[in-house]
Amino acid sequence: MMDGRVPAAAKVAWRKRLRDAWRALDPVEREAVSAAICRRLQDLLERSAPAACSTGPTVAAGLRGAGRPHDPGGRPGARDAHPSRATAAPGAPCGRVLPPVRAVMLYAPLPTEIDVTPLLDWARSRGLEVLVPWVDPARHVMEARAVAGWDDLVPGPWGLRQPAARCPSRQPGAETVIVVPGLAFDREGWRLGRGGGYYDRFLDRWPAAWRAGVAPARMVVPHLPRDPHDRRMDLVVTEAEVLGPWWGVR
Repeated sequence: MMDGRVPAAAKVAWRKRLRDAWRALDPVEREAVSAAICRRLQDLLERSAPAACSTGPTVAAGLRGAGRPHDPGGRPGARDAHPSRATAAPGAPCGRVLPPVRAVMLYAPLPTEIDVTPLLDWARSRGLEVLVPWVDPARHVMEARAVAGWDDLVPGPWGLRQPAARCPSRQPGAETVIVVPGLAFDREGWRLGRGGGYYDRFLDRWPAAWRAGVAPARMVVPHLPRDPHDRRMDLVVTEAEVLGPWWGVR
């Protein structure tokens, strides 16, 4: 279309096919895929946590690193036009894929999302603050709120679990990694969500934070339809590989 938008029907059709594909996933397979993705995320975060070691090779096995110029948007940038494997960002000590990270934003998963719940206790044991989305449908906004454990979550809209009102709000910055669920991602870092736009608007508000999309490898496709309001990931993590980075090109 002339304004850069894709026909709404195209995304509706994609979402229907993808929801069906998610529902067809065997629960045992979903659990195994989720566990493998959590291990990859742990590896990335472990090497960027405050207590990470300062010597020796620290990039996850199979990842390749090479410095790139500083991104004009104010964040360290490391990218190729069409990268396929994660490389270290400049400013990331010891060849880490990410610069030092002090907070990670997780989510309470729906049945059609990767289960990242094991990461909460692990992250806190490494000195990372854990954030979880809090949604206000009346204002069409999503916030990041700090939690000490999953017990801090209460029933929210649409069957979601979200932080209780007492949980403090946070402003994700350059030392935060936002783990983003999606129905699918493509090999250039673009995401197809559920259609509400909550993550896109949230990521727009906090552009300095790092974005790591998570999905099964079978939900990563060559190309997804996208609109101008869609937001690109920095990394896409599957059970098979880490795609990216797209530092500064989103």
